[in-house]
Amino acid sequence: MTAMHLDHDMRLQAARCMEREGGSFAGHIARAYYVADTQNAEALLRAFDNLFVKFYAEHCRNERRKEREASNG
Repeated sequence: MTAMHLDHDMRLQAARCMEREGGSFAGHIARAYYVADTQNAEALLRAFDNLFVKFYAEHCRNERRKEREASNG
């Protein structure tokens, strides 16, 4: 999977996770993504594909963990 295969909501979830958990550099990339126009957002996705994919996967792991914790009460 590449960042270009993520839909808009998935990309935003990845960016939010990057901002929270990714350190200074990843956080700056996420904030640049938030304000980028379409062309520049696509350039960021291509240039930092590994970050968007990594942090979207991290977001999914966090969500699954929250679901397990909620079901275990």
